[in-house]
Amino acid sequence: MKLLCASLFTILLSVNASAALLTPASGGEKLEKVTLAPSATTQVDGESVSLTSVGAGLRAKKVVFVNVKVYVGQLYVASLESFKKTESEALSSLKNQKAVAIQLHFLRDVDAENVQKSFKEALAANKINTQEAPVQQFLDTVAKGGEAKEGKALSIVGAHLKDGSEAIIYETTGGNVTEIKGPAGFIEKIFSIWLGKSSDDGVAQLKKSILK
Repeated sequence: MKLLCASLFTILLSVNASAALLTPASGGEKLEKVTLAPSATTQVDGESVSLTSVGAGLRAKKVVFVNVKVYVGQLYVASLESFKKTESEALSSLKNQKAVAIQLHFLRDVDAENVQKSFKEALAANKINTQEAPVQQFLDTVAKGGEAKEGKALSIVGAHLKDGSEAIIYETTGGNVTEIKGPAGFIEKIFSIWLGKSSDDGVAQLKKSILK
């Protein structure tokens, strides 16, 4: 019965990307040689949705005694006016967004296992049950997504759908897109990786930079 309920709430659809998940506007400032587009568009329920950049920052990871630059993360939301740009309210305010996106511009190659491990640690820090079907499917998608390549962007879009469900759409740095559907609250669970309780100092600094 538990599995049946999970299947009713969750549908996994994998497709090869024929177009980029996010289409950024031209121009923008640079951070670590990455151009930060001021806005972008994505598709939700077959409709084009405009997104505005909230902010961006560097995700660094301490390896032994050295801080290694991993990626530049940039957050976009559909309605900047309804987004709460504070560390305590940013995550919960995502429920008011038709769509939200984070784009990770990798500054080095990172294998899929380590990308998944980093996300899993962040979910655990936020007490998210990683065995819950939609969350597990998201992590499986990350693991199957292959290496995150230096100089390429990994994109994650969260969308509130017309049927009341929520979707996470994951695009690898290779351009493959997977959509995972889940119940209300699914977007907040996944985006807690960046906007929830930080799993380490590197994520904490990224969050601070995005929301400044």
